[in-house]
Amino acid sequence: MKQYCDYHVHSHHSLDAACSIREMAEAAVQAGLSEICFTDHVEFEDPECRDNPADLAAQRAEVEQEQPALPVRLLRGAEIGITPDASFAEQAMAYIAPAQVDFIIGSVHRVGEENAYRPGYFMERDRQAAYCGYLEQLAASVRTLPQLSVLGHYDYVAKRAPYAQRAVRYADLPEAFDDILRYLAQQGKGLEVNTASWRDDVPWGIDVLARFVELGGEFVTFGSDAHVPGQVGKRLKEARALALAAGVRYTATFRGLVPHFFPIEV
Repeated sequence: MKQYCDYHVHSHHSLDAACSIREMAEAAVQAGLSEICFTDHVEFEDPECRDNPADLAAQRAEVEQEQPALPVRLLRGAEIGITPDASFAEQAMAYIAPAQVDFIIGSVHRVGEENAYRPGYFMERDRQAAYCGYLEQLAASVRTLPQLSVLGHYDYVAKRAPYAQRAVRYADLPEAFDDILRYLAQQGKGLEVNTASWRDDVPWGIDVLARFVELGGEFVTFGSDAHVPGQVGKRLKEARALALAAGVRYTATFRGLVPHFFPIEV
């Protein structure tokens, strides 16, 4: 059986989403997916989110209620915000521990006091400063959450970037990329291929994925970062083709944070 999975989906348990587990799951069925994982936000580093982390007990109850009627497998996860300050990741892990989630994404959203999604982040930065600042933050943060299953959207900074050349390239900051990718490979962790930053552009990331493989990386997961049903599963076929072209052999599904590897299929 082919494993077509979207391992980055948000529900109304995230502060920035409003749709139910059922609505997102029905969209996954329509997209022909075999599994989706709800990775609702737990971000103690973000002033906007720290008082409203995802209610993972409610997420679990809703998943268990809806699962029997659905042909798509529903997994439970969390997207944890990380910074160079390990205390935020420690708070998040303590918070999610009772939920016994299947999967954890570690993500950088903020550079210093600014969210790299907000227009203000780009107002006084050219592309080099904005992108390098984000990648340096990623390299300084990745080790603070050793429990992560995958590192999320290394190209988050491109989501709302106003530049003509939005793609995040390995050549933008090779030293930071090598530090990040080598660490993930050595720890047996995965890298997420997140399609949200592409918007409607040509997919990018083959250079980053190929370098991950060169440094010993073994698997990726694929995520749409969907916050509404219409985004579930978006461009994941292209993401799988990109990973294969880069030499990545495996994707993984997760149960109780344990990965199960499968060859990538298009």
